[in-house]
Amino acid sequence: MPLAYKRGMNKLITRITVVLCLLLYTSPGYSADVKIGFVDIPYLIDEAPQARAASIRLEQEFAPRQAQIKSRKADLDRLKTRLEDEDLGDSDRANIEREFSKTERRVKRDEQEFREELNIQKNQEFKSVRVYVLDAIATFAKLNQYDLIISDGVLFANKNIDVTEQVLIQLEQAAESSAGTSK
Repeated sequence: MPLAYKRGMNKLITRITVVLCLLLYTSPGYSADVKIGFVDIPYLIDEAPQARAASIRLEQEFAPRQAQIKSRKADLDRLKTRLEDEDLGDSDRANIEREFSKTERRVKRDEQEFREELNIQKNQEFKSVRVYVLDAIATFAKLNQYDLIISDGVLFANKNIDVTEQVLIQLEQAAESSAGTSK
């Protein structure tokens, strides 16, 4: 099954679920109190301390390679400057051009590998952050006795049902408690 089809079906199922719940909630024969909340998941993933920690880990892990690429780019600039020197002999110019081409290919290859590996690591890190955020939302909903927490595909959410900041506080407390236990 193509990924685009799955995503489309997931959005459709989410919308149908929300509509059915709202119809149930607003139907005249339904008298029980239903507690509904809204969560802005992208905001939580951006602001969660766990996401910030993951970003810092990635920066620290990939900083040496990024510095190495920067150094090779500086080498490339020096070679380019030498090529612009008019006093070079033909054999020197040919040697520098070969070195320039070789270094340029190496820099391009290193940059591409760097981006690919960084993206793979980012995806892995933020997948676990997303799972952690979703677990925090479920825990928050259970602790605060919510019947429904909705997210993606919402065109409007009243501030009274937006529990995003409350879940973020829970994530921050979890990060502080895990930092306290790891010391």
